[in-house]
Amino acid sequence: MIRHLHGRWTGIVIAMIAGGVILVGDAATWVLALAALAVVGGATWSIYDAVRARHLHDEYQEFAEAHGWEYLARAFEYDSRFASFPFAEGTSRRQEAVVRGTFNGQRCATFAQVFEVRPDRDSPPTVQAYQVTLAELPIALPRLDIVPQNLPATVATLLGGRDIDVESHEFNRRWRVLCDDARYGHAVIDPRMIERLLAADVEGLAVRIEGGAVYVWQTGRQGAEGLARRLNVVSGIARRIPAHVIREYTERGHHVRRGDAATRPLTGPAWALEPGALTSRRYTGIGIDADGDGIEDWQQLR
Repeated sequence: MIRHLHGRWTGIVIAMIAGGVILVGDAATWVLALAALAVVGGATWSIYDAVRARHLHDEYQEFAEAHGWEYLARAFEYDSRFASFPFAEGTSRRQEAVVRGTFNGQRCATFAQVFEVRPDRDSPPTVQAYQVTLAELPIALPRLDIVPQNLPATVATLLGGRDIDVESHEFNRRWRVLCDDARYGHAVIDPRMIERLLAADVEGLAVRIEGGAVYVWQTGRQGAEGLARRLNVVSGIARRIPAHVIREYTERGHHVRRGDAATRPLTGPAWALEPGALTSRRYTGIGIDADGDGIEDWQQLR
């Protein structure tokens, strides 16, 4: 259906441009044609995004029902927790197709972070969506971004922070670490964390620690077929945060209070806590970190 709609609109645009050139054949025609192309292109994308959103709503609802996870068609609570791009952007901010449950013994969630932007006051709004997948932490650590070196400069500028290097040429070639406190950044990105971030399943993802969670974010709405990989990444990184970092910020009073959105109980049966099981009563083997340690030392501090 999406391809059909896209092809139909593309044909209309081509016809409009060709017709305008034949009838007028001057610079004004090209201006009108390009304006029409922009309008129709925006309409095409809006139709595509709406169809994609509807499909993924159904897909994630079926996933939640099959695996005993919680499903919400729409939520707003994560905007109060996270303040960095793609959060706190545009207008009409919301989370769509939210699913939450327990993976590898940790509370996790995934959703599309959606907002609207206008190039100017008279333009119709354009919807932008980013897929966010997170694992909850017991404390709210300072923000730290771990982003691919090839991230567009415009996005990297929005993130801010100081770029730090670590004692791994391969890591520095692949990743940029952005944070305001270099000492904190080096404390988090220790050899065990470097090893986890160099694993193949993290390739292409932008990683962030913020607001009592570890999360990855990607451009566009992402389906459930890649969810196990994303959950494995965020839960693995959460377990690799050094115990002394957790202890330091716990002593500073950064712990997340019970009852906050970051720690409220999630629905799901008791067997959902079994490591490696994606809450489906079927052992998947997906989600066991490379070291096989299961719950890391910092979780014993809770």
